[in-house]
Amino acid sequence: MIGFYVGITTSLIVITLMEVFKHLEKRLISALTLVGIAFIYIGFSWHDITSLVIVVFGVVLFLGLSYFGYKKNFNLIILGLVLHGIWDFLFPFFSSVTPQGYDIFCITIDFILAIYFYFRVNHLKKPKISNF
Repeated sequence: MIGFYVGITTSLIVITLMEVFKHLEKRLISALTLVGIAFIYIGFSWHDITSLVIVVFGVVLFLGLSYFGYKKNFNLIILGLVLHGIWDFLFPFFSSVTPQGYDIFCITIDFILAIYFYFRVNHLKKPKISNF
């Protein structure tokens, strides 16, 4: 249950920082968040080759959703966060490398941030990037 409360607290900190620093590009932060949470699993799986192979496939999937979500359709980032929450639920059935309670911690963050990004970031227009 502690993982749940820590997940809520962490999510609230991220949301607060994004609201306080309004000048930051929230769409980019959202994309980087999805990539970052996927890469955390590589750190957990580094010593177990089977888990590492599974995680690398997951990272490629979430990296793709993040990239195309940022470039084309922001809803892919939101979908990626929801899918990552499902990943967090299913991964312990295939590997035991994650710390106890990490699954509920990360599921909580994934779903809260997906809801936040849907309502607060999804409607924002992608900023124009100049070509040098």
